[in-house]
Amino acid sequence: MLRIPLRLLLFLCSFSLLAQEYFPKNDGVKTTNSNYTAFTNAKIYITPSQVVDNGTLLIKDGKVVASGAQVTIPKNTTIINAEGKSIYPSFIDMFSDFGVEKPKRESGSGRSPQYNPTRTGYYWNDHVMPENSAISKFNFDNKKAKELLEAGFGVVNTHIHDGIVRGTGTLVALNTEAGNDMSILEQNSGQYFSFSKSVTSRQSYPGSIMGSMALLRQLYLDAEWYAKGNSSTKDLSIEALNKNKNLVQIFEAGSRANGLRADKVGDQFGIQYIILGGGDEYERINEVKATNAAFIIPIDFQDAYDVENVYLSQSLALSDMRAWNQEPSNPKVLAENNITFAFTAHDLKSPKEFKAKLMKAIA
Repeated sequence: MLRIPLRLLLFLCSFSLLAQEYFPKNDGVKTTNSNYTAFTNAKIYITPSQVVDNGTLLIKDGKVVASGAQVTIPKNTTIINAEGKSIYPSFIDMFSDFGVEKPKRESGSGRSPQYNPTRTGYYWNDHVMPENSAISKFNFDNKKAKELLEAGFGVVNTHIHDGIVRGTGTLVALNTEAGNDMSILEQNSGQYFSFSKSVTSRQSYPGSIMGSMALLRQLYLDAEWYAKGNSSTKDLSIEALNKNKNLVQIFEAGSRANGLRADKVGDQFGIQYIILGGGDEYERINEVKATNAAFIIPIDFQDAYDVENVYLSQSLALSDMRAWNQEPSNPKVLAENNITFAFTAHDLKSPKEFKAKLMKAIA
């Protein structure tokens, strides 16, 4: 799996993070173990192609400081014999909603469309919410963390999956012993976008992908104008957008066609999005490569169709069968074209499916 530059750190199974260490501890005397821990005689996968037999992995304060066949072990090191065991780096899921409650859909009130925003002091469209932050709604989910750990994930980049401009995500270590405070690696790890309206608002505009593209263009133009001091009023949304512009910008496209559309918007304003694809990038790989974007790729490949069902087989289109057959080869096509990408468990029914889908892509 290729890496994406999001200042993400690769951790192993155990985390002892020191974030927010200035917080007072009122539950008794605490001691901090700053000694080293060494796992010896293990088969260590440093990279997919670099494997060390009978290697040593040296850890201090929850972080890897050395690995290889010849590692100097300091004094006062706790040594764990890992003979017969294998050590792998963890996966990082860059597109997750871990620990963030799913937004609730706004209930309707009559047939009249809503044209005006419901908020004051913010942008004129309710579907633009760059002021939102995942950290403000985050609550560590031990059950989900264990499922992700068992699937091979050690770190997730979570955010609020709602709106066209969704605000900032949070980078979280899946440390089930630490809880909220000590699991946060980076509070604001990226800014998220999509073409989909917020489920929490009934505001009717935009009503199409074309409208979403127009709204994003208008927002960027307004943000440039606002940054020059031209506005006599305060807009908390635009201020948040401008504040977050130096973060990694991640766009949920969900398909090859929408990925190209998102890249076109970004190019107009000098923004290079990292794009959540749809698994169909192989269909127009030359156009996808021309975006120069890095991609986050879902592997929720379709199950085989029940062609013994007479009614289903009569309604199946050739395009459906072609997609079922070719989607698992999408990562291979991306790799052959030197397109940087990472996998995500997004849209899988359960993290338990991740390994099987990954092995299918490899095959």
